[in-house]
Amino acid sequence: MPSTFTDTDSYPTRRQALASIGTIAASALSGCGGQLPGTTPTRLDAETTVETDTDPRVLWEYPPREGDVDGIGYAAVEVDRIIQSGGQRPQMHLTFNSTIGGIASSSPYEGYQPDWFRFRIWPPTAYEGRISHEVRVSPPGQWEEFSTYYDIQSSVRRTSVELRNVHTQGTIQIPAVFDPGAAPLPERLHCSFIVQASRPGFFGETVRVAGQDTLPLGNE
Repeated sequence: MPSTFTDTDSYPTRRQALASIGTIAASALSGCGGQLPGTTPTRLDAETTVETDTDPRVLWEYPPREGDVDGIGYAAVEVDRIIQSGGQRPQMHLTFNSTIGGIASSSPYEGYQPDWFRFRIWPPTAYEGRISHEVRVSPPGQWEEFSTYYDIQSSVRRTSVELRNVHTQGTIQIPAVFDPGAAPLPERLHCSFIVQASRPGFFGETVRVAGQDTLPLGNE
């Protein structure tokens, strides 16, 4: 049977025209918002620096710096001090540091905000207190979606510190204490991080960076 065409088939009704305008407006607004955080993030590399002087730390800068140009931000696991004298139980004071935006960034990397980040630390498999040690973490305070948890992998207890729904530029420091219990402090500590950050706007982008390294502690 041949098709028949009416005026309503050839020309949109007023309701259809208004619906089309609404669809175009919605598309334009979504374009101005840039890429939605958490969708198909671009993977970036990080430049790793291990410092073993007075205050040992593992520092990840991303993306890798070119000369004196700052990137999006950096992450670090820092040893503030080690207490193992005066009859006290040995303890190691740490700080997890995530810094994005502000003074840590420069063109063309300005405008990024952290969506979430996670740090993880664990001692070597040969460490005497690989299961029995504890890591006590102080919450950063103003964020509700903060969590600390651990898992056992290859007979080693791994501690994870995670903060979600950040969306605030600047430095976030999370202090912690590594308590070895009856064991001595480890000679080194394995450290890893992963962070996701987004830049809002028409040319917005979501990036994700991860890194892992070993921090010597000088406790031989």
